[in-house]
Amino acid sequence: MTDLVWTTYVPRRVYRTARRLEEACENAEGKPSPIGEAEWRMTSWPTQAGRDLWAEVWRFLMGEYCRQVDENVRVVIVDDPGFDRVISVSPRQLH
Repeated sequence: MTDLVWTTYVPRRVYRTARRLEEACENAEGKPSPIGEAEWRMTSWPTQAGRDLWAEVWRFLMGEYCRQVDENVRVVIVDDPGFDRVISVSPRQLH
């Protein structure tokens, strides 16, 4: 196992939404991209709160997509309702 590269803290709401979106895209005709779908929703959702949620879903999915296969990344799901942003930190940033 390689050393920990970074830890991503993700709100449970964002994590659940991302996983549901991935599943829906997998089951949809034409298999749309979850990242493309989240990007479209973050720019066209009717409310600011919705656009903010979809922006965080997009950030989380992009972080997973851009990760190297052999990178050791820990995802921590945060249940605090006041925590509403995806945050990634490296071990060096914590010291």
